[in-house]
Amino acid sequence: MNPYVISQAPLVLGFALLLIVASFRPHQKESLSGLISIVALGATAVCMWFWPPDVTDYFGGAIHVTPVGRVLAYICLALTAGAMLLSDEYLNKIHVTAVDWRMVVLAVGMGMVNLCLAGDLPTLFIAYELVSIPSYLLAGFSHRDPRSNEAGMKYLLLGAFSSVLFLLGLSFVYGATGETNLLAIHDKLAAAVSTGAAADLVLAKVGLALILGAVFFKVGVAPFHTWLPDVYQGSNLASLAVIASPVKVAVFGMLGMLLWGAFEPLADLWKPVLLCGAAISAVMGNLQGIRQTSMKRLVAFSAVVNAGFILLGIMAHSATVVIFYLGSYGIMSLGTWAAFMAMGTPKADVDELSDLTGLGRNHKWLALAMTIILLSFAGIPLTSGFAAKFGVLLEALRPDMDTPRHTVQVLLLSVVGGLISFYFYFQIVRAMWIEKPESRGSKASPLVPELRWNYVFVLAMSVVVIISLGMFLRLPGL
Repeated sequence: MNPYVISQAPLVLGFALLLIVASFRPHQKESLSGLISIVALGATAVCMWFWPPDVTDYFGGAIHVTPVGRVLAYICLALTAGAMLLSDEYLNKIHVTAVDWRMVVLAVGMGMVNLCLAGDLPTLFIAYELVSIPSYLLAGFSHRDPRSNEAGMKYLLLGAFSSVLFLLGLSFVYGATGETNLLAIHDKLAAAVSTGAAADLVLAKVGLALILGAVFFKVGVAPFHTWLPDVYQGSNLASLAVIASPVKVAVFGMLGMLLWGAFEPLADLWKPVLLCGAAISAVMGNLQGIRQTSMKRLVAFSAVVNAGFILLGIMAHSATVVIFYLGSYGIMSLGTWAAFMAMGTPKADVDELSDLTGLGRNHKWLALAMTIILLSFAGIPLTSGFAAKFGVLLEALRPDMDTPRHTVQVLLLSVVGGLISFYFYFQIVRAMWIEKPESRGSKASPLVPELRWNYVFVLAMSVVVIISLGMFLRLPGL
């Protein structure tokens, strides 16, 4: 049997089993659906391990398996499994039907795997929508919360606009080349560039611009990021563990493979666009982040800043650095949501900075783990965040790298922006370790975290990976 079909079977079978569980136990508090989901994700990863090691095509090139795509798929599956583990008990706490939520996440998982392995335009669009549509549902899943309803609606409307741009861009590319296979599109564009076929290149460039706009909306690159803080603030933490971690990895990975593959002949167009997006993200993400007191909104603007660095890595055409950055960012993001879940009380989540006042005095290990994650976000040495950022800067400054004008200025701007980001990360550290509960007023009460085993396990694993990657793993050139 086709190895690709075998690898997708566990996700389909897991989805079917969840439907059965939902039919017989629709509103009960249970963990069976979580076990089924994690086993399905793990079985998919195991089946993918036995794929042929070289580049392989399935279904006439609709699925194009490359080493980069396979690694990105593994990262997405691992992060999704971590998010699924975090959801145990938390969904009961926020009064969300667990089995329904997990069915939606399995659909996202299937979309992310195929997004990393898409070999033609129809597969690319279907996988893109299979990631997008369930993500809208996840954002608004806490239907009893008005903020969640607002987040889901805002994400749906802007996401639909993004999908329209994406589909329109793919249509222009097809019109310019007459091909749907991504490798064939690359060959047609390369031939058009070499022969100077201006008409075909105009259509292709318009299509590429639309695709870039759609992806920038999806991943929150400034100035297309204005929806991101509202969606983060309204979504529950379990949904954010999916939307803000594996989904980001999959979409950024898709962008990198598209630009390095099908659109590589148009590098003179997309490299300046990525550079501009990185510069605006460094400025707007940091300046807007320093004014935040909401924990979720602060993390949202941190995501904007990190998106700028990822764009620089893609512009530098370094698959190793981009994969390392995406993996590091994914685990840092997952660890952040695990820490927020652990800091929450049995009836409420942490929301404002004031909720963390004095945490380091009463729960030192929890505060220490959160501090390490924040240091990694800030790019402090001996963390994976520092290694990832430093790797991006080195690759972009390589002497043999064909980079656009003003690349050095944008890199300096990103570094200065990183220094500014220390301020809003330090706000959280200060609240946990320095400020006293009474400094917030007489109404302040000590935080009583809900330290469930799954929160602690995912948080501890995130910290171990962050430190291990930062201290022991070395990227080429570092």
